[in-house]
Amino acid sequence: MPYRDQATVNAWVRDFLAANPDIHSEISVLEKDYVSGPESGLVAVAMRHASTVTYIQAVVRDDHPTWIVTFEARPDSFDLDAVGVSRLAEELSTIARIALFLQDQTDLVVEQRA
Repeated sequence: MPYRDQATVNAWVRDFLAANPDIHSEISVLEKDYVSGPESGLVAVAMRHASTVTYIQAVVRDDHPTWIVTFEARPDSFDLDAVGVSRLAEELSTIARIALFLQDQTDLVVEQRA
């Protein structure tokens, strides 16, 4: 199995969603040409309570692939009431859970290949 190619990342995202039926965020693996290697794969998460482009990708740090979350810059500020902040916090928690899941899956692959 190639290392984090599109099919692998899609399978990981499907596994995550199947194990977490409470998650209602729009999560997708971007369609692009995947090249086998530690920096392949890009997972996009659509946030409902903050219109910013958010994606999760693997980068190599200290010779080890690490999944990081990128929040692209917004052109304008936005205001939320307490309920909106709570909902945004839930979305951020979901993104953290996905990133942790992808990291765990990556660590398993790295261990198996060592």
